[in-house]
Amino acid sequence: MPPISSASLDVERILLGTLIGQSLPFPPNLLPSDFLEPKHQEMAAAILALEAKGTQVDEQTVSAFLRDQRSTTDAAYIAPICSDGLFSVYNQAWAGEVRKAATLLSIATTARRMEQLANDPATDIEQLLAYTDGTLKGINHRVTSSKPPTEGPRRMDPDELLSFNRKDDPNVVIGNRWLCKGGSMLIVGQSGTGKSSLMMQAAVHWCVGKDFFGIKPIRPLRAVILQAENDFGDVAEAFQDVVTGARLHIPELAQLKDNLGIFRDTTSVGPSFPDMLKQLIKAHAADVIFVDPLLSFAGIDVSDQEQASRFLRHDLAPILLETGAILIAMHHTGKPKAAKDTENFTVADLAYSGLGSSEFTNYFREVAVLARCQGEEPIYKFGMTKRRGRAGLKDIDGEFQNEITIRHSREKGMIRWEYSTPPVKPDADSRPTKGSPRLPNIL
Repeated sequence: MPPISSASLDVERILLGTLIGQSLPFPPNLLPSDFLEPKHQEMAAAILALEAKGTQVDEQTVSAFLRDQRSTTDAAYIAPICSDGLFSVYNQAWAGEVRKAATLLSIATTARRMEQLANDPATDIEQLLAYTDGTLKGINHRVTSSKPPTEGPRRMDPDELLSFNRKDDPNVVIGNRWLCKGGSMLIVGQSGTGKSSLMMQAAVHWCVGKDFFGIKPIRPLRAVILQAENDFGDVAEAFQDVVTGARLHIPELAQLKDNLGIFRDTTSVGPSFPDMLKQLIKAHAADVIFVDPLLSFAGIDVSDQEQASRFLRHDLAPILLETGAILIAMHHTGKPKAAKDTENFTVADLAYSGLGSSEFTNYFREVAVLARCQGEEPIYKFGMTKRRGRAGLKDIDGEFQNEITIRHSREKGMIRWEYSTPPVKPDADSRPTKGSPRLPNIL
């Protein structure tokens, strides 16, 4: 049998101690056999037996029940466990951890048995495959049947809310609980501004665990880029330049190749898009999927609120909830306004500048805006509009900001983004007179 970690046993102890010490009901979808320690299995079985009889579960009744069963799990073993759990705040996640440890142990045990049989020349291959298939199907059924429902109202337990550790949330993927599993983000910008290369830069950096203008993933992520507008050469140019700018070491480059999948699809539009998206996420085990642009795949009248709501909340949201993947979608703005009309706008003011229904802004957990500054230099404001304080975005000086100034690479022909200082507006008195040479912009 594979070794059992002490951490798994500690979780079992605190779960049983809390259940018995506070007379709490045994968690659904948990079995005594899920506990790795045999004494803990007996304690769990005692709880279920007492509940079935209608007897209150506490330290005395559990000890008495096991004594009557001639169990070696005696009162001296049970007492300290109950004492530790008496004043603990119950956390339902403990049951999930017990189930997870049991499942992993079952998989490891199956793998070892498969190896033993595979190394035996007398083994019948068909029987080995049947054994493996049946065992893994049983494990898979147990896992899927224990998942909570994904539809309808689900009550949030007050005790769990109070005991939630905001600094150690297992669902965090990027930032300070900025984007969590199943989350979403919309990046809004005018056509031709470079959203695709900005997306590529974020994907490359996050796939090797690097920050993207200060925004950090919790670990190197697995990501999929799904796009419809750029051909192979367009993607290759941006990929090459972004990788060069990231200054990756050889191991990081190998990690990037494994973690990032780039796909082009120009036919999966409308009803066929959600299934294709789900298949890509699952096939690549993606933490994040970038879609560029979202409207190339939606196949709806984007100005129709009802159609937009159905597409986002009915078609896409369940996929993200089921897979835990984060959707980051590129989105075009409507007819652009003159730069002078928006020069004093913050990115928050531009949150609803995306094309179509306001639902495209309302649905997404975060909306980022890429807006060009006035002037001839390719300088842009980039920032968040909803959860900006959690993102970790940093400016050129390394200070946390809600919005920053970035630009296309100063190196001619290079397709990547870098920090910039805001463009300096010329004084009115210094503007060239009619017929005089045009003064250059000053950064």
